[in-house]
Amino acid sequence: MKDRLIHIYDWLQTHRRWLWIGVIAVLVPLIGLAVSLRYNEDIMDFLPATAEEREAFQRLQAQESASRLVLIIEGDSLREEALDECAELIPDLQTDALDQMEQLYAQLPYLIADSVYDRFDSLFTPEAIHKALERDKAILATPGASVLATAIQSDPLGLISLSAFSDQLSAHRTYAFYETPHGSTETKHNAALVDSLNAVAQQVSEHYPNLSIRWIGAPVISVGNARRIKTDTLVCIALSLVLIIALLAYAFPRKRDLWLILLAVNFGWLFGMAVLRIFTPTVSAVVLGIGSVLIGIAVNYPLHLLVHQRYTTSVRQTLDEVLSPLVVGNITTVGAFMALIPLQSTALRHLGIFASAMLIGTILFCIFVLPHLMSAEPTPVREIKVKGDRIASGGGKMIGEWVIVGITVLFGVYLAYNSVSGHHSPLFDSNLSHINYMTEQQRTDIQAFAMKKTDAGRWTEYWATHDRQAVMAIIETEAQEVGFRPEAFTPFYDTLTDWQPLPDFEISDLAKRLSDDFDYIGLCCSLIVFIFLWLSFRDIWLALMAFVPMALSWVWILALMQLIGLQFNIVNIILATFIFGQGDDYTIFIVEGLLYEYRTGKPILPQYRQSILLSALIMLIGIGILVFAVHPAMHSLGTVTLIGMSIVLLMATTIPPLLFRLYTRFQLRKGGDNGKR
Repeated sequence: MKDRLIHIYDWLQTHRRWLWIGVIAVLVPLIGLAVSLRYNEDIMDFLPATAEEREAFQRLQAQESASRLVLIIEGDSLREEALDECAELIPDLQTDALDQMEQLYAQLPYLIADSVYDRFDSLFTPEAIHKALERDKAILATPGASVLATAIQSDPLGLISLSAFSDQLSAHRTYAFYETPHGSTETKHNAALVDSLNAVAQQVSEHYPNLSIRWIGAPVISVGNARRIKTDTLVCIALSLVLIIALLAYAFPRKRDLWLILLAVNFGWLFGMAVLRIFTPTVSAVVLGIGSVLIGIAVNYPLHLLVHQRYTTSVRQTLDEVLSPLVVGNITTVGAFMALIPLQSTALRHLGIFASAMLIGTILFCIFVLPHLMSAEPTPVREIKVKGDRIASGGGKMIGEWVIVGITVLFGVYLAYNSVSGHHSPLFDSNLSHINYMTEQQRTDIQAFAMKKTDAGRWTEYWATHDRQAVMAIIETEAQEVGFRPEAFTPFYDTLTDWQPLPDFEISDLAKRLSDDFDYIGLCCSLIVFIFLWLSFRDIWLALMAFVPMALSWVWILALMQLIGLQFNIVNIILATFIFGQGDDYTIFIVEGLLYEYRTGKPILPQYRQSILLSALIMLIGIGILVFAVHPAMHSLGTVTLIGMSIVLLMATTIPPLLFRLYTRFQLRKGGDNGKR
């Protein structure tokens, strides 16, 4: 393959016109496809949900009033006056306390404690019902109990303790509700609505300085998350761009080289978007946001070419020496990302397509176009110095390598012990609230306002074997004796006869399913990468030499995450594929460099290692900078990147030289000199 690609380069060198005609012919449809791609912010695209689960989620959102915003007015006095002023400024504000109680009791079976379910039989006897109705009558006779009338109509037998609503009925808090017409996750339109509602709260607060007036609810949290992400992204991107440009400007003093790197990566990005558009008209904006991590991988290809040009006398020689590891690294990385395509999650399928296409587009540009834009003169590249340069040189036995192997063994034992003993925290956190950005006040308000739900399946199971009509008849009889009208408890009768459970749907279950999918991804990526390595090197020992550092990297990553209490989540777990894809590029170049030096005696590892270091630093800066983000999901991305990429770089530059020395000692000297191919 390398000879054929070199032949194409030679032909294009003498037919430049056809090269640029081809470039234009490719760019026009790519641009047309890319600009027609549309974006959404639907979290369900990110989860492995079936069509039925999507429908259930929508029904659940509607029935649980997830699009509701709650106005909290907190203070000792003048709350009702402040609420009236808010109602004047917000025409659709729901301030009726009776409506609020009806909404609380709409899902009565979910609010019944397990201990109450255990004594259901005793609650529905004539004696117990008569006693409960006498208690209801006494409560209604007390001053100010009118707001409790709805509670008694909906739950005359006291299946729910009124203390469960103690915070909602607090003497220091008043609540009102507002329904957004845009749903809970449509942050674009809800942002303007939340701003206007906050403006009203601020205006009223100026008239009542002793009151705290604020909004909570899913739409408020969604808008806050979106804005926090945008702020963190802008700050971190600005900082990372400054650092990356400074790094590249230092490494490549010639501005022309910076533009060539930018051209290659941008073409790859455009190619990825165009190919994705062929498969789908709409993609989650999160996919392209996470896809920005790919820049750290895609930049490998132009970096390797430009850095290596420093050590050769012509572009053709550079291609001859770099093409093999470049193409093999691309194939294995693309194969790893293609493992995402069969997943049920729409967003991850799209990410697999986009990532694979972007890397293919970048490598195509670097093979067929970039060499014709590069200067024939050696590229001026400043060497990046780091400690431990001798480790990657492959020369001499390094104590540090054996220390790393020893630590790896200890980490492996640690992971095995934790797995058997069960003394470790789960590596995957399926609780989506942990990656939501909320202020401390918002968390407190939501915890105080939210009702703890129980298993409503017990309600359905009980009435499947008991006579509802008989219970209703007893209530009607006892109600008349106590002094209630027969129709006084119609809402409770409706719950007995017509209540339907909410759709059986848990986002956390889907998040856990996504975690299980990554068991498949880990195995699939491993097999794909190893098979391609074996086919490329045509020697199982050389394939293992390039593969083992990645396997050891995961031992370190998992052990360190357990040691410091860091967990994967629905966002940062995607980096597993990125780190794996980046790691195989590094090990392939190191192994190819070791083989080249063994065959020719000419040193080549220094230039390979320079491009690896540049690539790793760009990845660490570009994504690792997110460790300074405030948003929990983005912060976790930065933390995992810093840990993962540092370990991958360490393993890629230390383990292959050690294994290569063992390989040459015990394999090549036995007469099978497969390394000199």
